[in-house]
Amino acid sequence: MTVKSFIDGATKRVAQIYPEQEAKNIVLRLVEHFLSIPNYKIYSEPKMAIKPEKVLELNSALEEICKKRPLQYVLGYTEFAQLKIRVKEGVLIPRPETEELVYKIVEEFEDGSSDINILDVCTGSGCIAYALADAIPEAMVYGCDISDDALKVACKQRVKIAGSRPIFFWADALSQPPAGIPKFDIIVSNPPYVRFSEAELMDENVLKYEPSIALFVKDEEPLLYYKSIALWAKQLLKKGGKLYFEINEAFGLEVTQMLEQEGFVNIKLSKDINSKDRFVSAQI
Repeated sequence: MTVKSFIDGATKRVAQIYPEQEAKNIVLRLVEHFLSIPNYKIYSEPKMAIKPEKVLELNSALEEICKKRPLQYVLGYTEFAQLKIRVKEGVLIPRPETEELVYKIVEEFEDGSSDINILDVCTGSGCIAYALADAIPEAMVYGCDISDDALKVACKQRVKIAGSRPIFFWADALSQPPAGIPKFDIIVSNPPYVRFSEAELMDENVLKYEPSIALFVKDEEPLLYYKSIALWAKQLLKKGGKLYFEINEAFGLEVTQMLEQEGFVNIKLSKDINSKDRFVSAQI
């Protein structure tokens, strides 16, 4: 079997469940990953023969894709802020919006300030923590989560970063922060914020495979995590420290009003690349 024949046949199969261009992109990623070849070689050498054992690997991965298992879980990683972040079932797949949040923080703290402490609450795979440790190498970064599965993945990331590796610990964001942790210059969180009523709008591959604990909140308590993490921030932020949230686009005003009531200042609501209310920052 040649590279071209596999791509053509696989794309037809995957196009039965995904739009055609997305299907082709998925298949190309599979070929790049399992054959360990760059994208340009797929086009420059379309008649390249695929070894039988690699055909088996590709077909096995293709079967998983056709079951709507997310590509990132099939590959075992995703690209995030120029880092290769390991993901698996039980750990939320990082989204582009979260990458935007990282870049917003980096832009504000790119002056090389020393002795910065950062806490990532609901860290999941650790993608935010690692990206910030890489972009702000002078920072000491911490991450916490309630999920043991997520913490195992976060602790075992093999990414090479410019700064020190983040320190991860177990914590329930809906309880009091653990004793003994330092004060922070930055607290950032991408907590669960999708209402259960919004699940019907989501893709099957998300609902079937990604952890609901990292996605959903009750409809009657959409600000549950924001309120609790804001209280963490009041206790743990240094004077002048900043809090950053990724939010449900439907609750930008409510989050900003809640932070104002809690005594935060310089509150800013900003949009993501799709012009949806997605980020809130505030200062204590």
